[in-house]
Amino acid sequence: MANVHVTIDDRALEVPEGSTILEAARQNDIHIPTLCYLKELDPRASFRMCIVEVEGARTFMPSCATKVREGMVVHTNTDAVRAKRKLTLELIMAHHPVDCHHCLRIGNTKEQDLDLWFCEMCFFCDCVRDGICELQALNREYHVDQLPFTIEGDRYEEDCSLGSVTRNPDKCIKCRRCVDVCNDIQTVHNLAYIGRGRQARVASALDKPMAESPCVRCGRCVDVCPTGAVYMQEHIDDMLDDAHAYGTHTVGMVSSSILPDLEKLCHLESGSLDIHRVIAGLVKEGVDCVVSEEQVIGENQALAEDLIEQADGVAIISNSFAVKNFVHEYFADIEDKVSFYPSVQQTFTDLAKRKLAAEFGWDADSVKTVVFTAGNENGAEAHELGSADFSMNAREVYRTFKRTGVDLGRIKPTDALKQTRDVARTFGAATAPVAFNFEKAPETMRIAGKKVAIAHNLGQCRALLEGVKEGTNEFDVIRLCA
Repeated sequence: MANVHVTIDDRALEVPEGSTILEAARQNDIHIPTLCYLKELDPRASFRMCIVEVEGARTFMPSCATKVREGMVVHTNTDAVRAKRKLTLELIMAHHPVDCHHCLRIGNTKEQDLDLWFCEMCFFCDCVRDGICELQALNREYHVDQLPFTIEGDRYEEDCSLGSVTRNPDKCIKCRRCVDVCNDIQTVHNLAYIGRGRQARVASALDKPMAESPCVRCGRCVDVCPTGAVYMQEHIDDMLDDAHAYGTHTVGMVSSSILPDLEKLCHLESGSLDIHRVIAGLVKEGVDCVVSEEQVIGENQALAEDLIEQADGVAIISNSFAVKNFVHEYFADIEDKVSFYPSVQQTFTDLAKRKLAAEFGWDADSVKTVVFTAGNENGAEAHELGSADFSMNAREVYRTFKRTGVDLGRIKPTDALKQTRDVARTFGAATAPVAFNFEKAPETMRIAGKKVAIAHNLGQCRALLEGVKEGTNEFDVIRLCA
């Protein structure tokens, strides 16, 4: 692909033809703020937070949807651009709960007067996205203080009907990320944008409660939400109560998936936090025994290998709670062709209550299991199947550390410990943990003469299952993940 020459903030750049201004800027470490944009999805350009000045243009241009052209001159941070972005934020905040913006305890509305350290220690207003909210970060960047508009009160009730995935419409900024992921990537088609004007909002199918909708509890809407409009029920107090209760023994499993968010929340450099420091912190705050996810994965993989070897024909396997719900909802007629085995979370709880309880001399009924992971699906599984007593994300872990005085920055890194025994697994690449992606096509490989397909999202699962249903499947082994 040919390159074009552009100038961004007085820097002469050569960028690929067809790039957007935002892509060109990010490739060259030039900061342009965004709010509705997600690089894996088609740009909506609905908020105009990413607006820039383009010489010769009559108005500000959304950088996420404007292609570069030869000789283009762009200014990303002029006074006029910053004023327009700040006005956009003020308009959003006028229709947004202000518990993250105004100090409800002392009545202060000036961002620069609020001590972030004090705010993190205070639990008076504790939004589920506090510290990792994209809207909150932009308000601080643009010093959005006392709002020049009348603040609208709460208009909707929270939908807690699922007991896991929870929707708070008052905190929705209508970026449509959750709608696009639910429909275009996961193909669940549960969330939709309804209404017009001020009445426009995101709703579940037929505007019914989430518990009555086709939601499969994959939790991907929670992953992409920039605010606290969609979140998982938290268990901070319950977990700490159990950790400090006499006669109760808490056993935790930590996934490395929580490390990136924990680093942001703890103000640590990217890549500086290892899982052993987190384990040490959890033990310090009162969790009796903590293992890493890697120590459990090996046993879980063995279950998957057995299913592949025992399969008569195509081996379709999954240990995903959301996939099981998805198959039941959309492919009930071929549900018997899919072999489900326990999730890593279920395997961990079984090990904790059987092996670890016996090893420490504990009564199995006194053991409470806690899974620390970024996987929101785990929270729904724990709530509905009881596969763990609690599933907690990075922010919940961070808040427990704050409440118990644990400072990860003062816990020294440890040498890498050997987590698992070296066991030769024929299909190890197909049964290892799978990361979610936004791609349309599944990952494919050949192992031991067999064609293998691995689905990294529910849209890929749908394509593979439709191939099985229609008789056009070309794979010997299919792994389904949400």
